[in-house]
Amino acid sequence: MHPRTSPLTWAANHYFGSNVWPKISIMKITRISAYQVDLPVHEGSYKWSGGKSVSVFDSTIVGIDTDAGVTGYGEVCPLGPFYLPAYASGARAGIAELATHLIGEDPTAIAPLNRRMEAALKGHPYVKSAIDMACWDILGKASGQPVCTLLGGRYGDDFALYRAISQQSPDEMAEKVAGYRAEGYRKFQLKVGGNPDVDIERIRAVAELMQTGDILIADANTGWLMHEAMRVVRAVRDVDVYIEQPCLTYEECRAVGRRTNHPFVLDECVDGIDMLLRAHADQAMDVVNVKISKFGGLSGARQARDLCVSMWVAVTI
Repeated sequence: MHPRTSPLTWAANHYFGSNVWPKISIMKITRISAYQVDLPVHEGSYKWSGGKSVSVFDSTIVGIDTDAGVTGYGEVCPLGPFYLPAYASGARAGIAELATHLIGEDPTAIAPLNRRMEAALKGHPYVKSAIDMACWDILGKASGQPVCTLLGGRYGDDFALYRAISQQSPDEMAEKVAGYRAEGYRKFQLKVGGNPDVDIERIRAVAELMQTGDILIADANTGWLMHEAMRVVRAVRDVDVYIEQPCLTYEECRAVGRRTNHPFVLDECVDGIDMLLRAHADQAMDVVNVKISKFGGLSGARQARDLCVSMWVAVTI
């Protein structure tokens, strides 16, 4: 041991030297590119509450080049301009606005880079999400590790997907669920939020097909008024079903949730860490949907995920 080296420093160098942790050289962003990609819906169209539907998703792929020859990629794909405060051409305009502020920055210093984005463009987390994602991709490539390892580690080799069921007649939706069950799906998210009487029929028609271990979610996507939501939850009180985002505002959803014994899912109204903490403090949810774009990318989504783990709140990513 060198006489001027403390035991602690020596131990750190010995156990955590470059032979264990890959050394990542400081790199700089040299170019940010955005690519528009059309993603046609396999089934032709995707329909949910309020008559909303899409047949082609307008997605944006972001590529970030560096002076080290490493390129990272991210994506943001809003569900049309009428779902959340996000739209595809707005994402590309925002990315162009941010790009000039990020050239020359180190993409592997992700927290400082996110601060830089917030200083350059207030709000608009969906714009920043693809850039943040691409920086995580660069960090993973530079360190030789998958991003899931950087985000905390992989749990298992597989995970269960749920299948969203586009809004149609009760019989058509039941038929779709039967087909997806045959493909191996066991979790089903029904798109409701329309006429309460029809929605009650939709839920009951599909519930008859459920078997032990299946999960059924009735997702209104903010489509009901409070009195309509109360009619539906009362009419299906004997059905094993989750109720998801019945009304537009957080306050309305919380009021409905307090009057039903169904497991309750919040989605659209949880648009950041503040709302996540508030909803937990109010005991307003049993499950929360964390959309990466609403939280500004993988960095914010990781923070939300870790909070939910600490608070014992189930999460759908």
